[in-house]
Amino acid sequence: MAFCDKEKQFIDSGFTTVDNKFIFNYLPDASDIRASIYLFGLALSDSDGDDNSCDTIARKFNISREDVISAFQYWEELGLVHIITGPEPRVIYLSLQGVNTSLKNVKPGKYAKFSRDIQDAISGRMITVHEYNEYYGFLEGTTFEPAALVAVAKYCVELHGNDIGYPYILTVARNQLKRGATTLATVSENLQSQQKYDDELNVLIKLMNLRSYHIHYYDRENYEKWTKNYGFSQEVILAVAKKCKGSGMTKLDNLLSQYYRNGAFSEKEIQHFEKEKTHLYNLAAEINRAIGVYYQSLDMVIEEYVTKWLRNGYDDDTLLRIAKYCFTSGIRTLNGLDAIIDKLYKKGVTNITSLTAYLDNLADTDKTIQNILLKCGLVRRTIASDRTLYKTWIESWNLPLDVIYYAAEQSAGTSNPMTYLNRILSDYKQNGVTTVEQAQARKNLTSKSTATTATVYIGGGDMERRQYTEEEISTLFTALDETED
Repeated sequence: MAFCDKEKQFIDSGFTTVDNKFIFNYLPDASDIRASIYLFGLALSDSDGDDNSCDTIARKFNISREDVISAFQYWEELGLVHIITGPEPRVIYLSLQGVNTSLKNVKPGKYAKFSRDIQDAISGRMITVHEYNEYYGFLEGTTFEPAALVAVAKYCVELHGNDIGYPYILTVARNQLKRGATTLATVSENLQSQQKYDDELNVLIKLMNLRSYHIHYYDRENYEKWTKNYGFSQEVILAVAKKCKGSGMTKLDNLLSQYYRNGAFSEKEIQHFEKEKTHLYNLAAEINRAIGVYYQSLDMVIEEYVTKWLRNGYDDDTLLRIAKYCFTSGIRTLNGLDAIIDKLYKKGVTNITSLTAYLDNLADTDKTIQNILLKCGLVRRTIASDRTLYKTWIESWNLPLDVIYYAAEQSAGTSNPMTYLNRILSDYKQNGVTTVEQAQARKNLTSKSTATTATVYIGGGDMERRQYTEEEISTLFTALDETED
């Protein structure tokens, strides 16, 4: 049997053909003896005569057989040849077709054992130069052990046979890398532990009528995810699988992932979720319409927002009322709506009654601020700084409203009435002024003057029937955002 041979892609001819990729990408980095042995062996590969032997090459270059094998191991590492070990080793020259680059920075001999071991693991086909380079690139760019990658290759071949491609092998390896497994011991342990799910997966395959279906690596990973990460029991998985007959593992994974995201873990919870799904889709669509947005798929809206709102105790009517108020106030995104609902929830506002009472309170506060502005001689809308000052005067300084009204009247006619008013009230706070009488004394007037304040009474009636203009709604929701603790 010839010592040097070619794979089938090589085209035999009456002369020795050297691929330009070898000349440009590999020859410059090789030592003279290695390059010479590669070219000499390439020429011998056309011959089936007795001169095609390891001994012939050793004699021609006056080196030992071991040196000849060592030279070919260098080329094997770069994926240009494959050495078949045995009593009489053979060197198979591989085609360079499809190879774009070589790994010039890989130290010669670094992956010689790996190259032999992974070819032995995938014994039913020849590994190409490009495939070797993909493996080397993965090993060079990670901390993955070469022996661990060989173990992954063996595992993949056991699942799918020798026709398995390198992208699948590297995908499995990258998944192991994500889990922190990089050594032969940890990778082997993980791969072996996943095989214990085969019995359960075979039951699923039979239950789902997936004829001629073979277990994939992804199926084992998914089953581990469903049980360990998601926390589903085998009984629940089987119950859900009955809904996926003939649909495949992807649908089963999608359903279980959806139930997990929505907090449905038991059969009873899943049944309730399915029963409520129509209601959830309708509610999500209505909320979207209320704030003026459109999503072709409502799954994200339900999972990210609606389910959370309902879990926090909101009902459909309250959510729709808030959504309409938000639209009127210029808040027209789901994130904006969610922020408003979150603020309301923190204040205990979760139903129509509490929402109405809360908005009424904000409206009354704004109208009180309007009275203060009028007493200051200002005719304008309430702004954020007004609400901030009012909150400080009432909640932090504990000043009575009639005292604030009195000071407001003293501020009228100044260049900046609200700033002047705040200065007066600050003085009252520092000097313990809590009544109009004390405020009058503080003013140090030669004669007392009676402050007459026209109190404007706001509201009244059934708060459930109270109606707001669009401008009032916009103002109230702006106030909600500004009064966050």
